[in-house]
Amino acid sequence: MAPILDSHLSTSSKAPLRLVWASKGEDVELPCDITPPTPNDTVNMVLWFKDTAGIPLYSLDARSRDLASAIHWAVSDDLGKRTYFQIGNGHQAKLKVTKVAYRDQGIFRCRVDFINSPTRNFRVNLTLVEEPSRPVIYDAQGREVTGVGGPFLEGYNLALICQVSGGRPKPTVTWWMDGEILDGVDDTPHVGSPSKFTENQLFIANVTRSLWGKKLECRAQSPPMSSPIVREVPLDIYLKPALVKIVLPEDQIYANRPITARCETWGSSPAARVVWRLGRQVIGDSNVSTTQRSNSTVSKLPLILGKDDNGRKLTCRAENPRFPGGVLEQTEIVDVAYGPVVSIDLATGYGLDTLREGDDLKFVCDVDSNPPPTSIVWYHKDNRLEHDVAEGTLIASNTLTLRVLTLAHAGEYSCEAINSVGGGRSPPILVRMKCKYLRPRDCRRRRCCCCCYYYYYLWIPDAPRCRGGYERREVTAGRYETVSLRCEVDSVPKDGVRFSWTYNGTLGDVLPMPNSKARNNGLVSVLEYTPTVDTDFGTLACWASNSVGRQRAPCIFNIVAGKPPQPPSDCSLNNETTSLQVNCVPGADGGTPQYFLLEVRGTARRDPVQSSAYSPTLHAPQSDQGTVGGEAPPIYQERNPRPSFQIRGLDPGLDYTFYVYAVNGQGRSEPVLLENVRVAEVTGEGRIERNGLFLEDLKKALPKSSPENVIIVVALTGTEEKRKRDSSNF
Repeated sequence: MAPILDSHLSTSSKAPLRLVWASKGEDVELPCDITPPTPNDTVNMVLWFKDTAGIPLYSLDARSRDLASAIHWAVSDDLGKRTYFQIGNGHQAKLKVTKVAYRDQGIFRCRVDFINSPTRNFRVNLTLVEEPSRPVIYDAQGREVTGVGGPFLEGYNLALICQVSGGRPKPTVTWWMDGEILDGVDDTPHVGSPSKFTENQLFIANVTRSLWGKKLECRAQSPPMSSPIVREVPLDIYLKPALVKIVLPEDQIYANRPITARCETWGSSPAARVVWRLGRQVIGDSNVSTTQRSNSTVSKLPLILGKDDNGRKLTCRAENPRFPGGVLEQTEIVDVAYGPVVSIDLATGYGLDTLREGDDLKFVCDVDSNPPPTSIVWYHKDNRLEHDVAEGTLIASNTLTLRVLTLAHAGEYSCEAINSVGGGRSPPILVRMKCKYLRPRDCRRRRCCCCCYYYYYLWIPDAPRCRGGYERREVTAGRYETVSLRCEVDSVPKDGVRFSWTYNGTLGDVLPMPNSKARNNGLVSVLEYTPTVDTDFGTLACWASNSVGRQRAPCIFNIVAGKPPQPPSDCSLNNETTSLQVNCVPGADGGTPQYFLLEVRGTARRDPVQSSAYSPTLHAPQSDQGTVGGEAPPIYQERNPRPSFQIRGLDPGLDYTFYVYAVNGQGRSEPVLLENVRVAEVTGEGRIERNGLFLEDLKKALPKSSPENVIIVVALTGTEEKRKRDSSNF
């Protein structure tokens, strides 16, 4: 078929233009309407041209034949081989181009010639789509998100940016979650970003728990692509604990019986850390077993509660360690059941010291129990008392009133309380009666057992008790130091009192002490005790017994290891006529008697200006004496029970150092040093020879707080004082 030239090229540019997008490598269909303007007309020819070419790249020749048998012709180049004109129902026709390439882009024109009607032109702009880049995700700080987005905190804001580059036509960037669009509006890139970028900024003002475990999708699509480019972003959401629950045993909690409290917390991500508190005390993790899952924690706390824990708050606190302020806690008031703890006391306004026949007496039974006591029972000498108005015994609730006392009321009284847990009895209180004073004729008439001209005390026999001041004592001792422990008791009767001693060591052992080491005399026992090793320091208990029984509470002696004493303080130097006076303030004695030691050490340095005519009694150590620890050995020592020393006979012109120690049986303290003490020789009537200074002048020149570099001057007048010093012997 010979090529056909387009004679309508000049007028075809005014034909309607339709835009058709295609993706590289895909097939595309370019539409062309071949419907005749009138029903009686038919298509004669269809010609396809590209851009400004005058030769058609494809033609359909239907002259003298119908469309079904029309002749198809295409140019032999690459584009022509990939085109084919398809005719559908209703004269809808399409030029199909397979495997579209970028070089195929351009303006395609479809010219339709009819037998009777004028020629008609259609223009199609074939444009290839350029896919955008893979979406890149950024957080609010501009950091690229390469994996999981976040973490984001519950209740706080979430901000993410999805950005793509390139794409033609300009792509749309949208955010999706669970198949639903969250944000479909593109945003203008921030200032400084190249125009080739397209982005969508996602902002969620309040992160809720519903986002936990979700994935966001950023989709970039250049219309009308069938499949967008998708980037998934899993979300890391930190959640606060949503629930905390303490589960206690359903049964009653009893004192001193083990239970297990359980705390269940849910909703925290990551799993919450559980902290237990009982009152204000935090319970250590070592006592707790914890099981954690993705967002739940179960903590089990073994407890042994005492009566003092009743009414205290048991708190379970769940906190997300990665969520500031992500804390939730629950508190339960602990209800601990325990048996009665009972004590007895006198009611207000009553006393035992002045109690006589005919007086009234009222006791109060104090009961500490949970639940409250169901009954209270009173005892006199272990005999149960009953309410008896005629006998003057009145029992009401927790009180006992005795009317018109007689000598028969003397003795021990106690009360017992009972609740659902058990019973408890108070320690007894002892009532000692005084006879009422009676005149002689009243004695005969009343037949009183008292002698009538004095008060007669009726003492009720009782087990021994520690004498006042001997209940508990602390004794300091050193190793191999013998201490005397004096134990004194009161006893009714006083005769036949026997003593025994026990030792409660630091290791918890209780051992009897040999009776041979104790001297007993009446109501006094003296034990000579010598600790030799560390385990000998502990508690010694002195027990006494008589015909009534053994004392209820022993007399306690705590044996404490002694320590070396503290060094003395505030040492001062004063000069007298022929001597130096050192005075200090004693420190703590370490628990054992101390004494004080002064050592004088000298150096071989002499002031060259001092007179050689002076012959000293104390000499600095010579070179063959050696030194100890880099110091000269002492040339003088003095021991005193008090830190006060008097030194005579020091050589003028030499430097001395005074060492003052405190010493006891455990050792000696660190020394107090008075350094650079120098004696200057003074001659004449108060005249200073050479570099000598009087002590009074020196005190004005040196600060009191600085004992270093002290120069002490002893004023010596006349040859007689010098002769006395030369003859002194230390």
